[in-house]
Amino acid sequence: MITVAVPAVGIDVEKERQPPSAPTPLDFPSYVIPEPDENASEATLDDFYRVLLSIRKPQDLTVHHLKALNLKLQSDVPISSIVPEDRMKDLPPLPWEENSSDQSGSETSQKLMSNGNPYPPKEKYDVVKKEMLIDNDDAFREVSRMAPRPGRERVRLTQSRRFWAGLEHMAQYWDDSLDHYYERPATPKPTSDEEAGDKMQTDNDQSEKTDGTDGKMDVDSDTQDKREDQASQPTKTVYTGRRIGNGSEMPEEMREETIRGFVEMAAWPFGCQTTVPSLPPRLAVRNLLFPVRQTLLAARAPKDRQLARKGILEGPMLLVQCRPETSFREAGQDVGYGTGEVCDLFREIGAMLLMAQERAREGSTEVKPGEGKWWTTKPRWGGAPNAGVTGDASNSDEKPAEDDSENKAAAEAGNAKKRSKHDHPFTFRRTSSGSSGHPRKMSNAEKWKLLQPGPSLWDKKMIYMQIGKPKDSPFDDVSTSVYWRWRLH
Repeated sequence: MITVAVPAVGIDVEKERQPPSAPTPLDFPSYVIPEPDENASEATLDDFYRVLLSIRKPQDLTVHHLKALNLKLQSDVPISSIVPEDRMKDLPPLPWEENSSDQSGSETSQKLMSNGNPYPPKEKYDVVKKEMLIDNDDAFREVSRMAPRPGRERVRLTQSRRFWAGLEHMAQYWDDSLDHYYERPATPKPTSDEEAGDKMQTDNDQSEKTDGTDGKMDVDSDTQDKREDQASQPTKTVYTGRRIGNGSEMPEEMREETIRGFVEMAAWPFGCQTTVPSLPPRLAVRNLLFPVRQTLLAARAPKDRQLARKGILEGPMLLVQCRPETSFREAGQDVGYGTGEVCDLFREIGAMLLMAQERAREGSTEVKPGEGKWWTTKPRWGGAPNAGVTGDASNSDEKPAEDDSENKAAAEAGNAKKRSKHDHPFTFRRTSSGSSGHPRKMSNAEKWKLLQPGPSLWDKKMIYMQIGKPKDSPFDDVSTSVYWRWRLH
């Protein structure tokens, strides 16, 4: 579970403090990709493989590398189009969207999801919808344990508390709608005793001045001197608002915690959970492995209670990437051709391909890299005699055993009266070979002689399934949504 070390008390937006850093401008990338080739065939996959082999560093990526992917890009798409309209028509209606009884008056059978569990009730949907429409400041005050504003009622957060808590932490770096800067004297304010003494002294001086005929002129000149003194005093800039820093200074954990709270709020009613990958996510393209950024994923909990207690999930169903970049172009780079923009698009494409690759593992068995090949089963060493890493003592990390029989005999005699750690029945263990004692650690020479395939690339706690794919469709429709922007003011 991801945790954020942030105090529970919220920010007092009316409290004066030192101004934070200037707000970070939102500069989202603009993607430019070549037009797709309608006559593309499987031969383009070979071109894509050669393109990947030529990449050595992020600066090598250009928009021309995207041509082999044969992609089509649509921008400024409304949020209602994230799920294609034809897919929405194919989905069965929710239980509360259709008549629950037939003409005879008898209730129809309860609607079940693909795993056999019933759909969540409409009440849960209404609760989440209501909490998402709460005013930001009211929700922030609730999660920060602050009293509501005058004239406002206290709101209640049940399903969305974790999301609003994360969003409140993000607002402390991004929300500049309440920023207010003004000048104040740099000298500290006098205490109450000093103010009282200064006032008495001023009254006495003014009474003495008014005894003469030119008292009024003296008061006017004294007031003018005070104004001049105030104008000559040094000032400092103070700040009131919500921010304590800018967006580029925000810890990444806050963004991840906010997104996780939002996904969990929608996933839990449907029997799904969020988790972080147990293995480094890697996209396999033939014999190449490309690391893919993956913050968390959502998958379905199995109906078997024993599997669910072990943390095993079914899916994946949703993959989330949280990317902290705020600048995508360097000086002199055109919009759409920046190094950061191309890398950002490759990260998005890599996540989409990784999810499709993992879902396609349904019903198959993993073949580890090199499994069954001769180089992982047949011992060899070029035909020449060789003793392994122990043959060259100068290149070995192990210390040679010293033949000191006298010291060994003395040590055994001194330890004869000590109680063995294996005498106690609760500390006695057996190794896999059946001998008593703790398992012996393998030496470097023994590790060197092992022949085995490469490490596994599959998550042992994931039952790979193509949940949501139509049974009669030859394709797995994997969609991607690049940016979600939360309203902060």
